[in-house]
Amino acid sequence: MILPAVVLSLCVALAVATAHTHKITALPGYNDSKPINFDQFAGYIRLPSNGQSMFYWLVEAETTPRSAPLVLWLNGGPGCSSLSGFFTELGPFVVQSDLTVKRNPYAWNRKANMIFLDSPAGVGFSRPVLDDSEYNDDVTAARTYEFLVAFFAMYPQYNGRAFYVAGESYAGIYIPFLVHNLVLNPISNVNFTGFAIGNPFTDRKIDGSAAIEFKYTHGLISIETYQLVVAKCPPHILWQCEFNGPQCTAACFGALMEASLSAHLFDLNPWPSACFKAESNSPQHLPRRDWPLHDQFATAYLQLPQVQRAIHAYVGEWTPCAAIAYTRSASSLQKYPTILAAGLKILIYSGDADSIVNFVGTQRWITREGLNLSIEAPWRPWFGPDQQLAGYTETYTNLTFTTIKGAGHMVPATRPLHALYMFECFLYGQMACETFAYPTDSLEYLSGADLTSQPGQNDSKFNGWLSAATLIALACLGYFIGMAIRPAKTLQSSQWTQETTPIYRG
Repeated sequence: MILPAVVLSLCVALAVATAHTHKITALPGYNDSKPINFDQFAGYIRLPSNGQSMFYWLVEAETTPRSAPLVLWLNGGPGCSSLSGFFTELGPFVVQSDLTVKRNPYAWNRKANMIFLDSPAGVGFSRPVLDDSEYNDDVTAARTYEFLVAFFAMYPQYNGRAFYVAGESYAGIYIPFLVHNLVLNPISNVNFTGFAIGNPFTDRKIDGSAAIEFKYTHGLISIETYQLVVAKCPPHILWQCEFNGPQCTAACFGALMEASLSAHLFDLNPWPSACFKAESNSPQHLPRRDWPLHDQFATAYLQLPQVQRAIHAYVGEWTPCAAIAYTRSASSLQKYPTILAAGLKILIYSGDADSIVNFVGTQRWITREGLNLSIEAPWRPWFGPDQQLAGYTETYTNLTFTTIKGAGHMVPATRPLHALYMFECFLYGQMACETFAYPTDSLEYLSGADLTSQPGQNDSKFNGWLSAATLIALACLGYFIGMAIRPAKTLQSSQWTQETTPIYRG
């Protein structure tokens, strides 16, 4: 019939027109010798189901944006804005102490179109906050799915393009719930290809039980303290105490506190009051924890009215993480059988120095204590474009697990070069990414620099990529999952080759 075709054409035309109004024409405070060489779009997409307005920021790829894949990025929390990842980890810009903006040489939009979404509504610029029934992982996945349907209608040029979802931390819950929806209910003309999750909180019991072993095997506690915890905390009690569960005993709680005190974690971290405290209010009564601090400069920048107007956001307060009453799921493992059967490319990666969601627990849920996946390519080292050991990788059936040497909870912030290389190899394959050019500095600098104290710096040298935010984040890495155990009272496949010495060009 002609009428439906006409209506569809009108809807597409309206979507394109709306996308045009979302184009960012100028970024306040931009002060870098390198011009912005990609288009950006930001604004709100209204959800038909409940009228909530979801804020997104789309940055096109620096090279071949018309053919490059599309990647949705989700920060964790739950309740933390993806704009934190945008400015302090993998986005194209870094805010300076004078609130000017410089380029991030390790930005993930070099060869990928990136969407940064504030989800769920009530987080970042997305709004409004509705009743508590809206804030659980099933609903969050449904609302994100709804956003994607509207996004692809607004940006039809991405139809048929390879589409990925990526994120970190509590995205270990967000993403499998969302991907499960995408597998069971594919969006028309969307080529959903795979997903990547860094340092993923996945299963409360498995992740929680691994915390004390991480402390012991990393030399943070003595063998006597470790043996005390083992004696006082049987496995079925240990994870309960790590998450302040109802079966936690006073003896186990005391042993875990002694472990934290003997490691002098409070003394080692000079910024305990500065680190953002992510608290949750859920039936599981998850504990309050100290998370890595988000960049103060980015927060101040995003609160500027002229910036909010430039990115088509509501003018008002912006915070890195929202105090929402969110009901957390205990695990996302139940979503994986359906996901794995879909034949997607899956990358799970862990900073091997992350003590918040450590790699020990992640390996366990991938293998014997969780999915019990079969090994297809054994444990082996992988090397970055600087020809330095970047970590280790192991390939399982339909899933690749990779560690990043020396990285913490926010891998792109602490190992930006190796994170970028890993990401681009995941998208394009090992042979292709070996042909890409990468920053050639003798050192791998941290993302999120304040360059204002170093005038006249040579752009070919990214010296000083070391911000206050990432310094504090490194200090915060000493805070473990069970450290601040107390009840919450407030809201809150790429096919990696088996070659160990690849040849790098460019």
